Amino acid sequence: MQLLPVGNKSRPGSAAPVEQPPPDECACIILDVVPPVARTIRKMMRQHRLAGLSVPQFRALGLLSFSPQASLSTVADYIGSSLPAASRMIDGLVSKKLVGRKECCHDRRQISLVLTPLGLSAFIESRQAAHRQLSEQLAGLPENKKKGVIEAMRYLGEIFGSDADNIPRGIASVSENRS
Repeated sequence: MQLLPVGNKSRPGSAAPVEQPPPDECACIILDVVPPVARTIRKMMRQHRLAGLSVPQFRALGLLSFSPQASLSTVADYIGSSLPAASRMIDGLVSKKLVGRKECCHDRRQISLVLTPLGLSAFIESRQAAHRQLSEQLAGLPENKKKGVIEAMRYLGEIFGSDADNIPRGIASVSENRS
């Protein structure tokens, strides 16, 4: 594998130097593009959430789908509420049979929150509907740009992590589509 020269230095007989964008330009683009993409995805998922669910309740289902056995404190932090408010919200999800409580395996004084089959199904249906909608929006991109988006997302996943390994069965992911 031949390494390309960095900067403006080139060796005699070598190809022209390759300009590399500075990290601050990458950071600026990420800060400009990722928030609107995240808002669009959240909007799509909210449009397809189970009737009667508030946005914080839906976000809690999303957290529990990727972080099974989360604590009430984790949910409160994730949705940005106090513990008492999160507790009342979880009570509502338990009464709708979307979330269950179980004794924590590490500390019997602590309670873990888990999605019930109904809660998981509601979240999967919403995610799949958002997936279809997002696919439709991206369908018009030329193939080389779609490949570029995939490559960029994989690079970002390497740096920041990805939820792909935590996706519950039944939810389409790129890793399933590569088989």
